Amino acid sequence: MASSIKAERFEQLFSNSGVGIFIVDKERKIIEANEAFCKIFGFTYDEIILQSALTLHLSYASYVNFANIAFNKVRNNESLNLEYQFLHKEKKILWLRIAGDSIPNNKEVLWTITDITIQKENEQKICHLNESLSLEVKLQLKKLREKDKQLQFQSRLAQMGEMLSMIAHQWRQPLGAISATTSFLSSKLMLGQVDHAEFEEEIERIETYAAHLSKTIDDFRNFFKPTKQKEEITLESMVDKTLNIAKPLLTNKNITVQTDFTCKETIQTYGNELGQAILNIIKNAEDALLEHTVENPKISIRTYKDDKKVYLEIKDNAGGIDEAIFDKIFEPYFSTKLAKDGTGMGLCMSKTIVEEHCKGHLSVHNEAGCAIFTIALSK
Repeated sequence: MASSIKAERFEQLFSNSGVGIFIVDKERKIIEANEAFCKIFGFTYDEIILQSALTLHLSYASYVNFANIAFNKVRNNESLNLEYQFLHKEKKILWLRIAGDSIPNNKEVLWTITDITIQKENEQKICHLNESLSLEVKLQLKKLREKDKQLQFQSRLAQMGEMLSMIAHQWRQPLGAISATTSFLSSKLMLGQVDHAEFEEEIERIETYAAHLSKTIDDFRNFFKPTKQKEEITLESMVDKTLNIAKPLLTNKNITVQTDFTCKETIQTYGNELGQAILNIIKNAEDALLEHTVENPKISIRTYKDDKKVYLEIKDNAGGIDEAIFDKIFEPYFSTKLAKDGTGMGLCMSKTIVEEHCKGHLSVHNEAGCAIFTIALSK
């Protein structure tokens, strides 16, 4: 009686289980299967009973491999919990989680299976999506690097144009003086009024002018040469070096430059790069002053320090920056003077130099009708 009840309970559990259950004999023939098993594989009970387990596999190789890693393992009473691919009746691939227990008396194996095909397909979709995203990220990074190279190239072109303008201005006076001197000497020769002492004096002047032209070229070449290693400099020396380049042109445009140096502390940084950032900010101030036709235009440059940092302020009295564009002025290609050959590159490159190369911070704010750019660098 007890044996009958036990058998009945097993039969009920076997038939109504939510997972697929089937039994194979030692020859790997399917000798029993429940309704969930038949539903998973698409077979009717009569179609699958006494069929070889090979029917459930993708190929004979898969069948043999399963025997090696699973069937024989279970028959030796070793535990198994495996995810494996099988074949649906309609030749669709199924992913199943399969576990087995041996039935010692007659060398049969009872298998339980759970269909995880949808889970596996979702995992594959996620994997493919991650691969696609990874490729997209790489593509976008490549585009950003190319855009950054283009940005730097255009910035260099803009700097070259400004540099040539400043060189031309600094050369104009000595070239004019050389031309005037040679004309004076030519007229003396034509009139036969040759005075050796006077000639020597004028030739010395020409040599002085030529030396000045050569020095100008060296100053510009050294200023725009990239710094490979950090150097010990002061903010004051960088401002002086920059003003040697920019001040003659500012003076020619009646722009006054005032300096107030109170820092005078040595720091380690990339000097020439920092100088170019300073020059860009000064040029931006010059453009603003000329655009707004300011009476008594002035650029004020101040250095100071605290316990952790040194600071450089560049201020112009052009009326300050419109609050509506504050968040955009450091963006690439943004310029308020595009119609006047503005490239929108100078301030962007200045911020990149200060913050990425020199590990500092560049900010701007308005104060009493003045725009104030502040460079902060660690000591």
